[in-house]
Amino acid sequence: MSVRIDVAGDDEALEDLREWLDAEHDLRARMRWERPPGPPGTMGSGLEIAIQLSDLGLAFINTLVSSLGAWVTYRATQAAAPTGSVTLITPDGRRYEIRHEDPAELARAAAALSEYLPGDDDPAA
Repeated sequence: MSVRIDVAGDDEALEDLREWLDAEHDLRARMRWERPPGPPGTMGSGLEIAIQLSDLGLAFINTLVSSLGAWVTYRATQAAAPTGSVTLITPDGRRYEIRHEDPAELARAAAALSEYLPGDDDPAA
């Protein structure tokens, strides 16, 4: 099971995001390029980043979501290549737009991903 990440219509920004996420040790080995199927009757859509979720904990999800927020905020400061948002797509197809490092927005995305965690993530349990 994987979560997909897209920067709509901007392959260069998507490549930049992948490099940004690759700097996170926990994310590096779990990323791959994926070309998701398009709607019926179409040729399909562009590339997305897919990140494997199985056997991961809440700390991983928080790292992923906070890294996405930090990247969007960073890109907003780059006059030559601003990016409006990143779309995080859950395994069941729900979409979450991350537009900046808004804690409430990031918490919603993290909560949605935590639904896919296998079992209890509490190390004290």
